[in-house]
Amino acid sequence: MQSALLEFDQLARILNYLWENRAEKRIKRVLIQEDTGFAERQVETLVSMGAAMGIIKPGNQTLTETGFLLAEYDIFIENRASLEWCHYIGSSTYKNLFWYEVFNDLLQDSNALQQNEWNDYFRAKLSEQYTKRTIGKALYEEVRFIIDAYTEQNFKKLELLNITTDKRIFRRRYLQFTPLILTAMIYDFCEKRKTNLYQIEELAMTPGSPAVVFGVDSVTFRQEIEKLHDLGWLRYETTHGLDQIRLKPGYTSLEFLKSFYEDRDPKVTEPGKSVLGELF
Repeated sequence: MQSALLEFDQLARILNYLWENRAEKRIKRVLIQEDTGFAERQVETLVSMGAAMGIIKPGNQTLTETGFLLAEYDIFIENRASLEWCHYIGSSTYKNLFWYEVFNDLLQDSNALQQNEWNDYFRAKLSEQYTKRTIGKALYEEVRFIIDAYTEQNFKKLELLNITTDKRIFRRRYLQFTPLILTAMIYDFCEKRKTNLYQIEELAMTPGSPAVVFGVDSVTFRQEIEKLHDLGWLRYETTHGLDQIRLKPGYTSLEFLKSFYEDRDPKVTEPGKSVLGELF
């Protein structure tokens, strides 16, 4: 994934260049280097970080649809809502191996651990899949990246990771969801699984779900779902004694994101029409 620290101001310079050249279908990294003054390795790392959060297409160095929104409305990724979304994407995507494992496994099963104990956890877990040499330095860098991102960089605003006086790292449940962003997460999670119906209890325990990566229990998550139902953005139903979420036809995760940044109510997307509209 990445091996440096997540410097949001540096990532913003990459996003700005990609935004200014948004008409291009592919942007060479050397052009980004010339514009920003960053070294080749630095550009590669920052693009990788942007890709991990779902805002940059790594193959051609262009913005994703979500990347367009952030580049226009919150290029430094400072807004709590933007951080909620980027955390969800980064920690729910399995190819972001360490990020995914931290929030879907390590923090689910463990008490407060020190950084060296995180290293031990990953070394033991990955030893059957990779050689010591492959794990090597990358393990320490990835662990350092995640801890720094959530205790020193912008993700600190979410207060998901906290450190005790004896340097033990623990997670707090997240209880300040931005309603439109949480709805976007739920739609995204279901869209990726090609379903418009999900049992709440199952959703609250499935790795990669908004509930799991934000450390929210099923009771609290159900309460959040009820709020979204009252807003009319999804349906909260009880069938045969099972509580479930049903997505509403015509809505998409991207539309909920766009409606947040444009400060308006979400609307049903017409078939075949991009919800980005005037962003292009």
